[in-house]
Amino acid sequence: MRSFSDDEAVGMGGTIPKFVQEGKNVIVVVFSFGEKSHPHYKEEVISNIRLRETKSVDRFIGRKSIFFGLTEGKIKEEAKKMHIDSRIKSIVQFFKPEKIFTLSELDPHPDHRAVHEFVVETLSNMKYKGDLYAFEVWNIVNENKPVMYVDISDTFNLKLKTMKQFRSQWLSIYLLWLPVYIRARLNGIKNNCRYAEKFYKLK
Repeated sequence: MRSFSDDEAVGMGGTIPKFVQEGKNVIVVVFSFGEKSHPHYKEEVISNIRLRETKSVDRFIGRKSIFFGLTEGKIKEEAKKMHIDSRIKSIVQFFKPEKIFTLSELDPHPDHRAVHEFVVETLSNMKYKGDLYAFEVWNIVNENKPVMYVDISDTFNLKLKTMKQFRSQWLSIYLLWLPVYIRARLNGIKNNCRYAEKFYKLK
């Protein structure tokens, strides 16, 4: 579960296709389209562009996305007002996921932190019994939590191709390109492989 439509490509863009290749059913939940990323365009134009980009990635990877359509910058308020916790509960009860991944509580982006807090609180209230992990996007410090590494040596190129498909976010993707590579290599070294993604175990 992530804030905007490209977060998972950065944080777990190698793990998702790996899971799909292993026959797992992957559902991506998008809280907001990030419609304010281009202030010189109408917000509905950006929302439609990011929706098309996400659906293109869905077809490319073989996953499914669910959109909540919350307003960028107002995720915390609107999630409560629109009873998004009930929608999350319905999704979890329907798909019965063994693992759920969400954004990190130490991510500098306020919407990312808002998603983390809301997801963790909702799953706690409904007594979700599966595994819960957090992934990194803009993080600059490590969390003091147990860590799981996923070997993405065979899917790292798919991760890069997925990131490139979010063309509307070229500046953010460009800024993250080198950190993503360095992070994957360092995680790979710690996991005795070429490339890996790191996830923090929340429960």
